[in-house]
Amino acid sequence: MSEYTTGRSGVKRREHGPAERDEAGRPLPRRALLLGIVLVVVVVIAVEYGELVTQVGELVSSSLMMIVTCLLLIFLAANFLLRRRKPGWRLSRAEILYLFIMLTAACNVAGVGMVQFIVPMLGHIFHYASPANRWEQFHPYVPMWLVPEESVLDGYYAGQIRFFTADILAGWLHPIVVWSVFVFVFVAFTLCLSLLLRRQWVEKERLSFPIVYFPLELTREDTSLWRDRLLWVGVGVPVILHSLAALNHLYPSVPYVPLKPTESLRLGQFFPPGHPLSAITLAFYPMALGIAYFAQTEVLFSCWFFYWVARLEEMASIALGFGGPMSQSDMPYLNQQSLGAFVALGALALWLARGEIARALRGAFGMRIRGEEEPVPPRAAIYGFLAAGCFLVCFCLAIGIPLHVTGLFFSIYFLVVVGFTRIRAVAGLPWLFGPNHPPHIFMAWAVGPRNISTQALTSLNYLQWFDWDYRGTAMAHQMEALKLSTSADLRTRDVVKGILIAVPLAIAVSYLAILAIAYHLGAESEKIEQYRMNWASMPIDLLAIWGTSQQGIGWDEIGGGAAGAVVVLLLSFAHTRLIWWPFHPVGYALSCTFTLEWLWCPLFVVWLAKLLILRYGGIRLYRRGVPFAVGLILGDYVVALVWAAIGLVTGEQMYSTFWN
Repeated sequence: MSEYTTGRSGVKRREHGPAERDEAGRPLPRRALLLGIVLVVVVVIAVEYGELVTQVGELVSSSLMMIVTCLLLIFLAANFLLRRRKPGWRLSRAEILYLFIMLTAACNVAGVGMVQFIVPMLGHIFHYASPANRWEQFHPYVPMWLVPEESVLDGYYAGQIRFFTADILAGWLHPIVVWSVFVFVFVAFTLCLSLLLRRQWVEKERLSFPIVYFPLELTREDTSLWRDRLLWVGVGVPVILHSLAALNHLYPSVPYVPLKPTESLRLGQFFPPGHPLSAITLAFYPMALGIAYFAQTEVLFSCWFFYWVARLEEMASIALGFGGPMSQSDMPYLNQQSLGAFVALGALALWLARGEIARALRGAFGMRIRGEEEPVPPRAAIYGFLAAGCFLVCFCLAIGIPLHVTGLFFSIYFLVVVGFTRIRAVAGLPWLFGPNHPPHIFMAWAVGPRNISTQALTSLNYLQWFDWDYRGTAMAHQMEALKLSTSADLRTRDVVKGILIAVPLAIAVSYLAILAIAYHLGAESEKIEQYRMNWASMPIDLLAIWGTSQQGIGWDEIGGGAAGAVVVLLLSFAHTRLIWWPFHPVGYALSCTFTLEWLWCPLFVVWLAKLLILRYGGIRLYRRGVPFAVGLILGDYVVALVWAAIGLVTGEQMYSTFWN
């Protein structure tokens, strides 16, 4: 059960705390666990084949993963069909949500920023080395126990051979085992961190977690939602409009209303190329509109407001002669500001949770504390956190990264991850990118490439897979899973167990599936999606620049990052001290990233709509709009599923409802 409460900045749903619900929670049934294991294998293979070969779209890169959400809808449809003939076969709400959590955790490690980036990275620097790019200079510094044997790489890139042979498996066995262990420990580290922050974020601060509203609302045992006309009106909007766009994609004479960025919606067409406003575009993604409805109005306002502030910063820098395409300056250092803002958000989140972290530490070292009766004792999270952290540090030392560089890099990176997860917990957003200036790049230029050894730079390059595309950040999904466990009365211990079972299985299946596809079709073949196969060229090109650079400490880099951190600290102070303060630090952190380029417009639309709803209709009218918002999200996924199925049957490249 839950109810709505009003706050200083909008409306949010209040979930009952632990004292108000069954403390044990609903356990993970054995049949759901077995079904989850089978589905993890099937779905991970489908993800790799769908994204790499058929290229049906981004199946796992959105906050509400497309393939997992479509399976959620299939479970609900199956329950509806079985309600009379085979009621015993129906899945309970708890079973559906456990499956949702397990599949999300599995697909997370199977996508970009995880295994899809690791495999192409391993042989890239050897296969594509040439006198022009000078990559060969780094070959002596590559830890050879991280990469496959050179004899098996030709088949990987050329294709037309079987992967499952003794010689090829032997050539890949060592790196597969090493990186599988690393990924599992890496995910376990963020899971332990999530457990340490759970009480603070979910039960004390009661962050809104807009993403979890959709699975929570759809799986409620109260069926009144499905009888609400506004739900079906919301479903109809994206189904009709996206279907017209899909028909226009096939038959250009069919009229349609653009929802995604197109030339007709691009406001930047009125400005010259390279102008700060040349990339401005309108967009009206139904899914984005629906998710944003569950975010607080001050967050929505801050996102679109600071997005335009960032554009004005760029214009002012050009007008003053400090920036622009003809300038050698990075003014106004928006990329560095974004990194500093994420770091400050992460640091503030840890500071606010210092009481919970201290409580867990006391429990870990033998002192009795309240809450030890929780399904996952605080000491388990602390021990797991310390063990996983020690492994990551030892791994870096083993590949030649000095302790001080390792400490600095992971400190910056995990603060960014906590900040990223905090943004997801507050703003939701259908897709979310990290800072444009990730920790690898910031640290290299801030410390100075000449102050970091070539061995350390080369080894750090093999860790850029998790620092390049933050859509694959596991911690955000883990925190949402823990929020689901609280809101839907699931057993937290079983949620953790489901994740820890799904992740290693998904890692193994992902490696085997990607390698089998590459050896069959060829990693260089046009039959395989090339962004994932060739992404490693970008960080290796950066490595080549760093390897020849004599730059020392980058004070401009440090200054830009410090400026972003200071702004977040000031905004956070004002946000917590001044009731009338309308600006949220999350909006500023996002303003300097790619995230808002296509999302500022839907966030503005929902902010304006919520402002009018709350002012003239109050909480009652807001609650009345919830089914419509859920319908917008539901319709977006339904129409995506339908047109993807049509594409698979016909073999045609179909219109994609998400992205551009």
